[in-house]
Amino acid sequence: MIDNSLSFIVLIVLFDYFNVPELVRAGQPIPTDISMKLVLGALFMFFVFHGSLLYRYGQTVGKRFMGLAIVTLDGRRPSFTNLILNRYLSQCVAGFVLSGLGALLDILFIFRADKRCVHDLIAGTKVIDLRIKTQSTSSSLIV
Repeated sequence: MIDNSLSFIVLIVLFDYFNVPELVRAGQPIPTDISMKLVLGALFMFFVFHGSLLYRYGQTVGKRFMGLAIVTLDGRRPSFTNLILNRYLSQCVAGFVLSGLGALLDILFIFRADKRCVHDLIAGTKVIDLRIKTQSTSSSLIV
């Protein structure tokens, strides 16, 4: 929720900057160049907020705040490439292809026994609570 709130704030600022509310009120379509700028701006801000934390610790801002981290199934920090291409890109593709249904299906997987969402299954990752001491939370992983 923290990460989504950050994204929402960025989108509000970008929508306002590009006068998207005015276009919508006037019943005009959003021009392709503005759509591309919105997408690129959102991607840029994702990397500004989360890039360094994902690269160094396998965490987003929200996961860092809540004491959670993304790890591989054997408890190691996943590669940045794996996180971006498999974990996050799969969520974006599902969102575009399946709309809200893809996101809902992804989220509902959290209620399975292993508590891994579809994007975790694709990336071979899981989310751990760093406040609970286990063998997978070694000092070389986080902090």
